[in-house]
Amino acid sequence: MQRCAKPNTFSVITAMTIAFLVVFSLSQGLQAGEVAASPKKVLGVDDFMKNVDRYKGKVSLEGVVSAVTPEQQAISLIDSGELQACGVTTCAQLTLPVQWRGPMPAVRDLVRVEGQAQEVQGKLMFVAEKLEKVTRP
Repeated sequence: MQRCAKPNTFSVITAMTIAFLVVFSLSQGLQAGEVAASPKKVLGVDDFMKNVDRYKGKVSLEGVVSAVTPEQQAISLIDSGELQACGVTTCAQLTLPVQWRGPMPAVRDLVRVEGQAQEVQGKLMFVAEKLEKVTRP
C-alpha cells in the first residue's frame, strides 16, 4: 500500500484555497437552464468543487475533516471517497476551506455542513451556517 507524503498545514491550506478559487472564479453566474441547489440535497466535496457553478446559494455538503484551525475558525473538508481510497486525510486532490464559528470537529470526522461560498477577508471560502457529525454506516 502506497503512503502519501504529509505536506505542512500552510501548504495544504494555500493549495486548497487556490484550487477552490480557480474553480469558483471560472463560474460566476448560472447558465441558462441551471438552477441553484436545494439545501436538502447533500453533495460530496468533489462534486461541489468540480461543479460549483451549478450550486449557487445554500447547499448541503458531506465530507471528512482533513484539518482544523480553531484560531481562524476554519476547517478543511475532503471527499469521503478520497479518505477511503488513500487511507489518510492528506492526499486528496481537492480540499474545501470552510469557515465555521461553532465547536470544532476532529480530523477524520465525517460531517455535514450547510452554507454557501462567500468571500471572507478577501478569500473565497465555504461559509457554514450549520455543521453536524454524521455517523458512518
